Amino acid sequence: MLKRLFSPLTLVNQLVLIVLLSTAIGITGMAISGWLVQGVQGSAHAINKAGSLRMQSFRLLAAIPLDEQDRPLLDEMTKTAFSPELALAAQHDDQQAQLRALQNYWHSDVEPALKNARNPQDVSGEITAFVNRIDRLVSAFDHSTEQRIERVVYMQHAMAVFMGLLLLFTVIWLRARLLYPWRQLLGMARAVSQRDFTQRAHISGRNEMATLGMALNNMSAELAGSYAILEQRVQEKTAGLEQKNQILSFLWQANRRLHSQFPMCERLSPVLNGLQNLTLLHDIELRIYDMEDEANHQEFTCQSDISCDEIGCHLCPRGAVESAPGGTTLKWRLADTHTQYGLLLAKLPSGRHLSHDQQQLVDTLVEQLTATLALDRQQERQQQLMVMEERATIARELHDSIAQSLSCMKMQISCLQMQGDSLPAASQQLLGQIRNELNTSWAQLRELLTTFRLQLNEPGLRPALEASCLEYSAHFGFPVKLDYQLPPRHVPSHQAIHLLQIAREALSNALKHSGASEVTVTVIQQGPQVKLCVTDNGCGVPENAERLNHYGLIIMRDRAHSLRGDCQVRRREPAGTEVVVTFIPEKLLSSVQGDNHE
Repeated sequence: MLKRLFSPLTLVNQLVLIVLLSTAIGITGMAISGWLVQGVQGSAHAINKAGSLRMQSFRLLAAIPLDEQDRPLLDEMTKTAFSPELALAAQHDDQQAQLRALQNYWHSDVEPALKNARNPQDVSGEITAFVNRIDRLVSAFDHSTEQRIERVVYMQHAMAVFMGLLLLFTVIWLRARLLYPWRQLLGMARAVSQRDFTQRAHISGRNEMATLGMALNNMSAELAGSYAILEQRVQEKTAGLEQKNQILSFLWQANRRLHSQFPMCERLSPVLNGLQNLTLLHDIELRIYDMEDEANHQEFTCQSDISCDEIGCHLCPRGAVESAPGGTTLKWRLADTHTQYGLLLAKLPSGRHLSHDQQQLVDTLVEQLTATLALDRQQERQQQLMVMEERATIARELHDSIAQSLSCMKMQISCLQMQGDSLPAASQQLLGQIRNELNTSWAQLRELLTTFRLQLNEPGLRPALEASCLEYSAHFGFPVKLDYQLPPRHVPSHQAIHLLQIAREALSNALKHSGASEVTVTVIQQGPQVKLCVTDNGCGVPENAERLNHYGLIIMRDRAHSLRGDCQVRRREPAGTEVVVTFIPEKLLSSVQGDNHE
């Protein structure tokens, strides 16, 4: 019956029902015991009151004859005899008649006898009879209390029996419904983990364990079929991985070859030869442009000719089988975002096509070739930059020596002018002109040296630009606006100092020459590039500014070149000047080059 009752329920609900049943039994037993014990507590109070009556009776007997000072004793005796505790206990134990008889005997016999007695012997009989009545009442209370205690004990025994039976049923239920099915499922899981798909779980019922057993049985059957299919696919994948391994090995060797210090022909010919062996391509030709001029290019192939044999070159294959005429000509451009370095040409037989792996091989090799050519050009530019930096160092050293010479000349002019009237007027005028020119030259040189010695002490480019804008706002007489839209720490410090110096030089030129009423500094990001723009609404830069010995413009362009960027100084329409600097931060440039070489 219990099986039919529990079978529609889930295992969780069955377990919850068992817990609720055990909880209900425990709560019921505690409630009944508490109710019975509450009656025992009332009887105990009544027994205490009865004992108090016995003691007060003998106290009154000892106080005979009574006077007005003993009146409180009689009142206390009457109060105790008619106390609510005795009335409540008598009501619970069905001793109301005996309590009323005791109370009537007190009012009718004992109390008057105590008041009229002159010695204890006159009322000793009444006191004895009254105490006997109290003893009979206490005995009745004791008997009722013992009966209640026995009921509590019986109730506890019954609850213990019920709990033991429920515990035994729970253990049997757990073994039948959870332990045995769980062992079957665990054994089947171990077998499946060891690639044994023949075992099956046999669990009856409609609970979760039976459902899980059916699911595991179905899963094992499906895994048996899938495993056979996977073994076949593994064999196919193994063959494909071997081919991929050959491709990766070729790409690794090609990357080492391309980045070696050999001449260009010795680097490219073996790579083109390997590409032809791993793909269906033939007649592979590599054209390298000279400064993106497609008309002037250098060709590299993997075909031996007489001129190569004459110089002892054996990089290309000997005795190669001539390919069939015709086919499709394929082209891949070797270019990055800025420069086109060359073109890779190859022929594919008619009716054939490159597989996905072969297409990836060609694309990766094209990226490697592009990176190699770009690196070669970059090394050439780096050598040029080294020469330019050396010249810039020489220029700074010359300025330092000129500064000392100018200081010496200023002191000498000051000494001459201190001679006063002893010099002719023409000499004094000439000395004044020389001093003015020296002061002008010294001011320009000091400004140049200040620019060279400028340090980026602020934690980042933005605080430095804000401080510079605030500084020049005081010089202009109006606020210099700053629009900074770069993320934090986007520009490294050694590049930020150059950008800051360019901005300060542009602000200084605007302060000296533009006569502007509005100046704005903008720093934004355009793709991987950072763009600095300093604009004003002044008179505009002259067309031949650099020819007019504007050394500040040359310095700005030199600093932009050290950032590997570009600097443009041009007029704005309808009025004003615009200084635009664009460059790629060094960490972004490194990541882009790393992607190309990957």
